[in-house]
Amino acid sequence: MQKEMLNINGNLINEVEMKTIQGKDKEVTVANFTLFRKMGKEGEKKKEYINCNVYGEKTELTKEFEKGDFIHVYGYYKEVQKEDKTYKNFIVRHVNKIDKEMEKKKEQEENKEE
Repeated sequence: MQKEMLNINGNLINEVEMKTIQGKDKEVTVANFTLFRKMGKEGEKKKEYINCNVYGEKTELTKEFEKGDFIHVYGYYKEVQKEDKTYKNFIVRHVNKIDKEMEKKKEQEENKEE
């Protein structure tokens, strides 16, 4: 079954939690964090919280993240069953912090060129 890959942007609602777990062959570093975003039209906005998991070397990128940062993630959703509960986590393949000021400047420059 092919996974649906998604791009998501949101604000980090808490500090990144780092931990080490035992993988198949070795220990693996995991970064866990939650993003918040609003979706939909004005007046009909839906709030969404996305629980994200980053594995391996990519966790190095998350060490600089702070609460409130605007973050871009690319990956897929995975459901996990634990004790009669279903948890939906977003498995991150790529992650980066978006500098809102730089994005605004870039948009302004692009609009000037048109």
